[in-house]
Amino acid sequence: MSNMPRSPRDFYAHGQGIEPKTPRRPAPKVVRIPPPQLFRCPRCSAMSFQVLFHERDVAGFCAECNLRLRTDKTIDRRTPEYYAEFTRQVEASYPDRIQRIFLKTNSVSEAKRVYPVVRRLGYRTKQSSPMLHARLVMVETTRDKAVALIEKLREQGMQVALQDDFHSPPP
Repeated sequence: MSNMPRSPRDFYAHGQGIEPKTPRRPAPKVVRIPPPQLFRCPRCSAMSFQVLFHERDVAGFCAECNLRLRTDKTIDRRTPEYYAEFTRQVEASYPDRIQRIFLKTNSVSEAKRVYPVVRRLGYRTKQSSPMLHARLVMVETTRDKAVALIEKLREQGMQVALQDDFHSPPP
């Protein structure tokens, strides 16, 4: 006896029109990879510095100036803390390097007051609406001189802090 179906109904049921009995593959899951978090490079100041996690260590990489740094991975340490560590590494190797430092103020009006004082004290600075509205004043100087500048501004009653310094005392 042949295994061929005898009637059209048997032909349909023989597998030509029904779902196969083997399980189908599940639909592929769409995995959204978030864009990399970019930081200001501690060497060239470009917004192209990434913190990359590996098995036992963490790497810092700038796509602009090709700066490469590494440190050991630590439990309960987050990306901004690793960025601060990489910034400290660079500052320790270039203590007299001129860089763009952002001073954070409590209000837009405070930022407008700080800007002319910084200019009068002889620092190179740049004012723009987006920075003012973010309550920031950009100064080109060394890190040590920026700390001294903040002290002078605080003596004049202005509330100022380094924007990226997680450890500076509040103004």
